[in-house]
Amino acid sequence: MSIFRKKLIFASSLLVLILLIAGEYPAGASTGRELLPDGLTMETTFSPGRGRSVGQIQVVIGEAVIIHADRLKGYAAQRGLRLYAGDTLITLENAKLRFRLNDRSVLSMASETKMTLNKSVYQKKTKERSSFLSMAFGKARCLVVKLLDFKRADFRVKTPTAVCGVRGSDFILEVSATETTATALQDTELEFQSLAFLDEKPIILREYETSTVRRGQRPTSKVKLPPQEIERKQQEFLSVTPEAASEAMEINDLAGKIGDDTGVDEVAPIGEKELQLEAPKTYGKKPVKMSVKMPVVAKDEFQEKPLPVPDPPKIRETIMEETLAGELPEFPGQPQ
Repeated sequence: MSIFRKKLIFASSLLVLILLIAGEYPAGASTGRELLPDGLTMETTFSPGRGRSVGQIQVVIGEAVIIHADRLKGYAAQRGLRLYAGDTLITLENAKLRFRLNDRSVLSMASETKMTLNKSVYQKKTKERSSFLSMAFGKARCLVVKLLDFKRADFRVKTPTAVCGVRGSDFILEVSATETTATALQDTELEFQSLAFLDEKPIILREYETSTVRRGQRPTSKVKLPPQEIERKQQEFLSVTPEAASEAMEINDLAGKIGDDTGVDEVAPIGEKELQLEAPKTYGKKPVKMSVKMPVVAKDEFQEKPLPVPDPPKIRETIMEETLAGELPEFPGQPQ
């Protein structure tokens, strides 16, 4: 066989291989892993974040990641894992995630969504709630529990272009780097405001009304959506019904026997208890066992210690003081 013919056969084989690879991974194909921060290390042992737990993962479908406030290590999100202030949650392609905060509010994230739990204070004894979340991009549905007997019950969600203020609502946010669309669902009143016009009074979205804030602009006029469009939007998320809000109370999970869920400070642990659970297939690797280290607290040392709640209580004034007209806290201006 001539050298020319050998080269021709080799080139043809190489071309076939390239075409096969291109067919399996077409140009522009996304798995959602590009949403993860550069240099992130995925760990097989889950370690708690700092401070007391502010919530808990209820359901995960597909692959999702928890990143603590240090932003250096990632953990495969799984049912029962505790969440902490400063945690970032990221759902990858075709993934869905639902988590519950200590006040029983339930949030459901669609695929390719990035959300940070900047702050979540819940004090039953002093009847105060103050939660601040930020969404960099993606879609989320939030069922915020009404706390009618609380003297303060702030709950805010900030995006790159807008901020929502609620006291008890069921709503959907659709977020990109340049615009935010908010849709109020049943029995809801939602404050919706542009970050570029924080000195102006927010608009109020009521049942099945929607509005969009584009970068540097005021909210668009409210539009009431037809039932079929509301149904379409809701189908993108895991259920956030009141039954889902109480479901975690019935979960005999790894953290329920160890941690506290009353909204008070945790005391110094006397040791660590390591539990084993199955991790989902993760990032091209084989399924692995993932251990979880949770602090164990001596019962006789337990005391309630109220967490400080910043003032003033008004949503707009608080946002102004936090100078939210710039970028998201600890997020770049554009999605990673």
